[in-house]
Amino acid sequence: MQSSITAHSVWKRIAIPKVAWSKSILGFLGTHCQSFSESRPRAYLLCAVILGLVGFAGLLLFPCLVLISAHGLYDALFIKQIIAWNHVLAWLALCMFSMLVSYRIYWYRPALPAGSVLTRDAFPLLHQLVEDQLGHYCSARVDCIVVTDEFELDLLKTPVWALPIWSTNTLVIGLPLIHCLSPSQFQCVLARRLGQFSKRYNWLENWMYQLREIWPQYYARAQKGGFGYQPVGWFFMVYAPVYKVVTIPVARLDELAADKYAMELFNDEDVLDAITTQQMCFTYLAGKPRPVPNQAAVHRERAFREMYFGMIAELRSGLQGEKHAKWLAKILSVEEQWDDVVPSLARRAESLGHTQYRIVTNASESAACVYLGAAIDNLRESAAGRNVQD
Repeated sequence: MQSSITAHSVWKRIAIPKVAWSKSILGFLGTHCQSFSESRPRAYLLCAVILGLVGFAGLLLFPCLVLISAHGLYDALFIKQIIAWNHVLAWLALCMFSMLVSYRIYWYRPALPAGSVLTRDAFPLLHQLVEDQLGHYCSARVDCIVVTDEFELDLLKTPVWALPIWSTNTLVIGLPLIHCLSPSQFQCVLARRLGQFSKRYNWLENWMYQLREIWPQYYARAQKGGFGYQPVGWFFMVYAPVYKVVTIPVARLDELAADKYAMELFNDEDVLDAITTQQMCFTYLAGKPRPVPNQAAVHRERAFREMYFGMIAELRSGLQGEKHAKWLAKILSVEEQWDDVVPSLARRAESLGHTQYRIVTNASESAACVYLGAAIDNLRESAAGRNVQD
């Protein structure tokens, strides 16, 4: 799909640097990985797993260099009969540098996803829904639920230690998405995401899928990592985009598996209805302009409220009428590109065993009215306020 969205969007587009040679190299790599995954799927999966482990090796490199340089320094000072001071100084410099970088890595903590926190006291129905679905899938806990002003619904993992072994799970819900979907549709798309991360029968693919959003975090905050963290930032500046490109075929399989997870709580027609509406709403909103960044704050806030949330009202009215047929035809006419992480709607429907598309057009209320209630206006204002500050 030809559209631009945020890095934490539900569509998981890759963040390619705005450099011509980077785009060409990553495009070349992505197209060949796609053909390689189709011709030799097992060999491709093995290569993708090895590439995923390279990120762990990059974080462990400097702690290992501390041990190696310490051993070399000891050997140069006490083992050899003649002390070569140039060797001693070289080993000492390497040891000090490796210790500094290792210290920065040890204390590095990625930032949690930004957004307005939805507490259990203020939003009991939403928290109960999440807990019920987590109980069904026996999935990992959700530590926090936040709302943003983007069209997204995702479960983001933020490492709590230097190595991404234990993570804080943040459920990110976009106001536009929960406004566009009916309660049953929202329950369905939430189930596919929570079920996807339960990793009951696709643990390897989902592990690599999670790393797609974890590795860029080590580069995103490299400017705030402090002196000595720069080598790690430089490494992930190159490694993270390459990993995201190489694992696009894996991510597509994991997205198809997420649709199957949703079928444990909903029938195939309800799942097809939810993902079709979700993709249709996203395509509609992605083609609309957003507030211009260099406008005055008061005008940007007004533009955000009137333009963005006004479009949602127009979109929902269109779903009730005849416009949805035109929007659906537009979605189906777009061919799947090499950098599309989410498979095409036709491929997802085929995976569910359908050739026809079903959209419920008689939903009287949105999921936001049920699960956010009277706090909708306050959340809109806070989302608009963050948009003004950004």
